[in-house]
Amino acid sequence: MSATTTLAPLSSAQEALWLVDQAAPGSPAYNVPLLTRWREPVDIDALSAALTRVVERHEVLRTAYRLDGDRPVQLVLPPAPVAVRVFDASDASDVDAGVAAEARAPFDLAGGPVLRCAVWRGVPGGDLVLITVHHIAIDGWSLVAFYGELAEAYRGGHNLPAIAVQYGDFARWERDTSDPGRAAERAAELVGCADPVLLDGVRPVPARPDGTRPGTQVAFPVSAELWAGVHDVARVLRVTPFVVLHAALQVVVARRSGRTDFLLGAVTANRPRPDVEGLVGYFVNTVPLRCHLSPEWTFRRLAVAFRAEAYRSLSHQSIPLRQLVSEVAAARTGGHTRLVEICLAVQNTPAPRADVPWGHPVVLPTGTAKFDLLVVVEETPDGVRATIEHDTDRYPDEVRDGVVADFLATLTTVTADPDVPLAALATGDAVPVTAPVAPTATATAVPSTAVPSTAVASTAGEVSAGDLRRAAALFTEALADLGRGDVPAAPDAHFFSLGGHSLLAVTMLNRAARRLGVVLRPAEFLADPTVAGLGRMLAAAPAAGRAPTADDGRLPATSAQQRFWFLDRVAALRVSYLVPTVLELTGEVDVPALRDAVDRVLAHHPALRSRFVLDRKQRRVFYRTDGAPATTELVDAADWSAAEVRDHVAEVCWAPFDLAADPPARARLITARGRVLFVLVLHHIAADGWSRQLLLEQIGLVHRTGALPEPGHAVPPTAEEVQAQTRDLLDHLRGAPVDVVLPHTAPRPEIQSTLAHRVSTTLDDELSARLRAAADGDTPFTVTAALLAVALGRRSGQRDFLFAFPWAGRDAPDSADAVAMLVNTLVLRVDLRAVRTWRDVLAAVRNSAAVSYRDAAASFDVLAAHLHPDRDLGRPPLTPVYLAAQDGPDPVPDLPCDVRHLPLDPLHVKYEVELTVTGRDRLTWELSHLADLVNHEAAAGLLADLTAAAGDLAADPDAAPWA
Repeated sequence: MSATTTLAPLSSAQEALWLVDQAAPGSPAYNVPLLTRWREPVDIDALSAALTRVVERHEVLRTAYRLDGDRPVQLVLPPAPVAVRVFDASDASDVDAGVAAEARAPFDLAGGPVLRCAVWRGVPGGDLVLITVHHIAIDGWSLVAFYGELAEAYRGGHNLPAIAVQYGDFARWERDTSDPGRAAERAAELVGCADPVLLDGVRPVPARPDGTRPGTQVAFPVSAELWAGVHDVARVLRVTPFVVLHAALQVVVARRSGRTDFLLGAVTANRPRPDVEGLVGYFVNTVPLRCHLSPEWTFRRLAVAFRAEAYRSLSHQSIPLRQLVSEVAAARTGGHTRLVEICLAVQNTPAPRADVPWGHPVVLPTGTAKFDLLVVVEETPDGVRATIEHDTDRYPDEVRDGVVADFLATLTTVTADPDVPLAALATGDAVPVTAPVAPTATATAVPSTAVPSTAVASTAGEVSAGDLRRAAALFTEALADLGRGDVPAAPDAHFFSLGGHSLLAVTMLNRAARRLGVVLRPAEFLADPTVAGLGRMLAAAPAAGRAPTADDGRLPATSAQQRFWFLDRVAALRVSYLVPTVLELTGEVDVPALRDAVDRVLAHHPALRSRFVLDRKQRRVFYRTDGAPATTELVDAADWSAAEVRDHVAEVCWAPFDLAADPPARARLITARGRVLFVLVLHHIAADGWSRQLLLEQIGLVHRTGALPEPGHAVPPTAEEVQAQTRDLLDHLRGAPVDVVLPHTAPRPEIQSTLAHRVSTTLDDELSARLRAAADGDTPFTVTAALLAVALGRRSGQRDFLFAFPWAGRDAPDSADAVAMLVNTLVLRVDLRAVRTWRDVLAAVRNSAAVSYRDAAASFDVLAAHLHPDRDLGRPPLTPVYLAAQDGPDPVPDLPCDVRHLPLDPLHVKYEVELTVTGRDRLTWELSHLADLVNHEAAAGLLADLTAAAGDLAADPDAAPWA
């Protein structure tokens, strides 16, 4: 071993498999044989080159596992060509035997490699390619990245993004952040039900090391009708399909074991950081779930009860199973226990790219078993595939077949009637099982990040006369900007009822913060936007500070910036984090002067000179603001066709940035026939929508006067604020469904698209006036949220919703004038289960919005990890709906020519439905919708329902909204 070799510890998951390999050398139990049938003859040289490139990129695929003293370590081997073995398929029986032998051939973890490939040519129906990887280097979640990169490399593509971190970095981070106390606490919760679950028919077997269990895998049918029923009953019960499936398995296990309190396992993805979501590696963990039920319960009660346990238990998915086993064994003083003998894995496998030459990969059986019983339900592009793997020493085939029959019978009954008593559920008839093409036990759950459970309480307290006077003066001064010189300034005077709006509120607070040298957070003000509320803020306002800077001039990226940086490594998501603007200028346009103004503004703001890099040692993204600024490119398109201009603008708008080398902004002035197009593109990592408005305003100012104000300062919230407010908002959101029933006209794809269309409607003056009167001071945002919830609820019967919405994050002094990435995504809960009138609806939204505003620093990533741990890649986390509000049309720079915004073509969005309300006196609703999920007619119908709900509210706010 070279003295210069960099070693890394094994992750806890890898260490478990390394121990299996030590106890049972050469066991195929953790081989992952991936078989694909090709639709064209395999180009062996191209396949070898593609595999070589993928293995070179992902260090874990060329890592050996050896002892360094008394501890196992990872040793990354130098890149080397991946050989492809080729076999003739003239004899079909030889093919079957050869594939099986290759799938089960052992790996040498100490010497490597951990990946091999074989091809059988001339097979009827297409060549077969078997890529076998040891599980220590790959899991199910990895297959999306692995096959996506393999396809790109096989076709000779060069668009593979750089890999930010390697698996060894994750293993070090995991070791550095492990908390043994969490395992002890969780073990104490499980110890009372940790006795092994034994089903009727179990056979006694001596203790055996992992990796030596003989096993078989068989497939069993799950009809499309039954699968649709699982999803339907999940929506009715407001649980996930995983909860329905797991609860059904609990019923079967309880009947066949005589137990009502026991542990079953769930296999989870356990990818706790965004930078590892697209990484190849072995991250999965088995999480013991405590199952408690009674024969008197209905299935509905069981599912609802288990939902809470599943979410709570999945928050412990980063605790290694081996560590839990040790802690439970120590607490019982009874020696070793496996904790989990029966397990369920629910998978959602994305469809392969349409341009790849192979079909969907399947994972072959290896003749071994990892548990007594493992049930796998996998949703694939070709339908639902279900398998059961069982330890053939432990259980005879008839027990396995009986479990399958009871599982399907239970699902069939409860999907038809979830209120059936558990005692009334019948056993099933024998179900035909077939030779398997069995997937491995991997999961689609999105990992969670721990949040301390203690809460932070605060009380408003009394307001001094001096603070009331200062608050009243601020109200008067701000509202005077609207021409309202005589406004009541009583303690209960409401800023928005007096005509104020959100931008004016932020301006007022920042003006006061600059004068007083304190921090006044708009989120806190919106929770109580009265004179008394502002007075309390003034009394408690902390002194302003500045963000810390590293000794070498680097600044640490915020959590949102780190997420954007890592997501920028994922090719399919890069366009989602661009902020493009296209302006059409007509009349007399001084292009050189405008270019100079744009260049001055872009060079003026430090954020737009940023370069972002990953510090591998600290495993954190940093940035510097001393890079060269962006400059405006001039394009002469006078001879171009309209289509050529349109395509060029689209390319400029949606081309990705190199965040390490280039400024996160670009500008282009395109001189076309009779007009000039100004295209400004910002990356979200450095700027947000507020920043875009500032830039356009300043471009006009410089062009007119040459003056340019000093840039503002961006100070993100402290870690303590983020942690405390995340805890608070998490408590408020718990129990809400993490999906919204939308008017989909097509099923959700396996991987969410971003291409969108847009429709809009504007309320007439008469309806707008009546709606304002009925809303009685509520903002257009909260009114729109209320109307949208009712419109959706009338369609589907849903009564509890989560909507995402943006918060500007301009809390610190001078931040209103800062170009920076300060926006945060918040979550609004609209719970209408107990409302009786429209006034109740508005009050529910108003009160919930106050909680969200108060906790505006909450981490969206942590909220999603805790509330939506089983999300997949087919939809946004927590909610598919996004709401936004703005006081008027998008501003344009004040230039001596005619200027107007042009719609983006194409349009890309992050959510399935994004609804923006504009205006105060006359409301306009603009709805952007994913083109492949909600068609134009459905989107227009939703806007019509929204308008109808507005009419009902305006007609009688004391009426029932559901009438």
